[in-house]
Amino acid sequence: MEDFDVFTNEIEFSGPAYKHILNKYVTDIPCTPNGPNYESGRKLMAEECLADGMEKECAFHFSEAVSSSVRTLAVYRDEQIQNTGNKLSKITKYIKPVKNIISSNTITKEEASLLNLLPNDVEEVTEILKNYEPDELPLHKKYMRFSSENNVNNFLKILKQFPKEWTIIQLTAPYNPNENLKPFTEYRTEISSIYLTLLTNDYMDHTDIEPFTVEVPANITKVGEKPLFEELYSLLIENYNTIEKAQFLNNKRLIKNYWSRREDIDLRIKSVINVMYKEWLGGWSSLLTGKFEDSALREKVIKQVDTAISDWGFIKLTSKQKTLLYNLLGSSILLSSQQIKSCIRMILTQHGNPDEVRQVLTNCESCSKEFRLLNELCFECLSECFEKIHHFNIVDGIKAFSDVATQIKDGDEWTALRKAKRHPVILIVDEMLDTFPWETLPILNHQPVSRIENIHFLYSLYKEHEDKIVDGYFAAEPNIGRYVINPDKNLERMELRMSSFVKYWCESWSGHIGEPPPPEEFLDYLSTSDIFLYCGHGDGCHFAKGAANGAGVEGASGRTTALLSGCGSVRLSRAPGRTPPSGAHHHLHIASCPIVIGMLWEVTDLEVDKVVSTLLSLYVPSDAPVDWKSVGKAKWSQGLIETSIEQKSQYSPERDLLLAVSRARGATSFTMIASSLVARGLPVRIRDK
Repeated sequence: MEDFDVFTNEIEFSGPAYKHILNKYVTDIPCTPNGPNYESGRKLMAEECLADGMEKECAFHFSEAVSSSVRTLAVYRDEQIQNTGNKLSKITKYIKPVKNIISSNTITKEEASLLNLLPNDVEEVTEILKNYEPDELPLHKKYMRFSSENNVNNFLKILKQFPKEWTIIQLTAPYNPNENLKPFTEYRTEISSIYLTLLTNDYMDHTDIEPFTVEVPANITKVGEKPLFEELYSLLIENYNTIEKAQFLNNKRLIKNYWSRREDIDLRIKSVINVMYKEWLGGWSSLLTGKFEDSALREKVIKQVDTAISDWGFIKLTSKQKTLLYNLLGSSILLSSQQIKSCIRMILTQHGNPDEVRQVLTNCESCSKEFRLLNELCFECLSECFEKIHHFNIVDGIKAFSDVATQIKDGDEWTALRKAKRHPVILIVDEMLDTFPWETLPILNHQPVSRIENIHFLYSLYKEHEDKIVDGYFAAEPNIGRYVINPDKNLERMELRMSSFVKYWCESWSGHIGEPPPPEEFLDYLSTSDIFLYCGHGDGCHFAKGAANGAGVEGASGRTTALLSGCGSVRLSRAPGRTPPSGAHHHLHIASCPIVIGMLWEVTDLEVDKVVSTLLSLYVPSDAPVDWKSVGKAKWSQGLIETSIEQKSQYSPERDLLLAVSRARGATSFTMIASSLVARGLPVRIRDK
């Protein structure tokens, strides 16, 4: 089937025919499909399922629609490792299909012709094949592949295996036909909405609801304003050009202009984050929050909302609506009244039972009973239908739950909610949305948050390290540290700063300073260290090129916490054409590295050194006499630190690496630098002694 038949709007199909073609496209696929086309098909299937009210199927198809090409890389590397260790592995993987043919009662003509190639004594052949039967792959390796194992039942089964502490949310961009027609630089800004899919959540068990999806349309831009993602990419280009030209500054006027542009860029990224939080996501940002460590707070929120439901007689609210209300009001202390009321209105009118709405809907000029999603109806029709179903108007409905929000925001008995500790949040972020700094949204910036490519990689990393997962965290050791600092020999002041830091705070660590390590040694650092620090240009993975028989960093036996502090060290980069993006973290995750921390875009060395040194000083235990925050740094760029001073503040270490990342962002006054820092992988915490 040609991609043109499905992925353009030039052919009009009837509903059933369209769904049949889509279903055939995503199920009859080769073992290594074209990633971008596979993702397009899955997104279209997900949108169809959402319109049909098939929530778990929608969630499954969306889970298949992100970072699919990286799965092919992981499968290829796994097969290469198997082939290296067992020369017969290429042959034995074909044995099971042959055995199935032999034992089958009915075979096709093609299968019969295959059997004709074998000796006549089938029993003897069967006996021989027993000696070479390949080992059964575990589910996490099967699920990484593209096969019949990728189905809704296995998807739900996998979600139930994850630690109960995790909140897993996927953010997906809708299908855009321009992906087939325009260069990436043109269609990347065409994000008209975002799908938020809750895979695991604090309140889903209470309402006994399976994964579900909410579509959040883009904010309406004012006259003269750029759409959010257009502005984001515009300021990133400006940021790159500003930093790239910094080396040519040779007079005071140019230097002053440089700092003026840096400040302007910083204001713009603050504005982008603010628009996403207040105007685009609004109250839906509550769905991104983690589970309460204190389950009593969760039960208290549920009781408060259930009381309002009972008192007002909301007997026809769906489980989805209740789950959304629990999340919203449980986070209301962090949201404005406008965000809360607007979100309550959408929950009550756009996420009810579509069949009930069809029964009471009176057609207006713009609405009909043939709608696919409730958000297609006008507000007047939605309000009228709400009143007919619940027997009071939407204004009273909004008031019922906004009063609950006010009680939570203002009540003294809810003070603990404001500073409540939460379990980790794991964001599965569509490659189209990956450039946005989600972790710095005000509702998330003090929570432990990590990103991951897709559910397949999350499950694979979890199963690879399952014996080390304790209470939802990879239990790490801080004993062995390795570093590579300024291997290109052209960041002299950074070398002086970071070498003085590691010698002071991480005295037992070893590594290379001012020179690149041999490829095998770089790989050994990744395989044997508990923490690996790279300070230089980019991600540094090219220094492992040629190691492990050409596998590079993918040949590492991952256990390390990898901290890569170069420009764009964990960003997704794309080659020209419709090629899938790639990043250093992909290769490190293929090597089973549990977590990779780095930068989303270009950064400056001094500010990054502040952030990275703060992060390590919070996370890594040390025998240093004075905590790093109190150390004198007036001559730090000369490699000199002042330790003969009094402790200025009480040292408060952070053994939760994701929280250490969150706190380290505060080490710089530049939001552009702070928001660039992200973690990708499993939640990690230093093991309790």
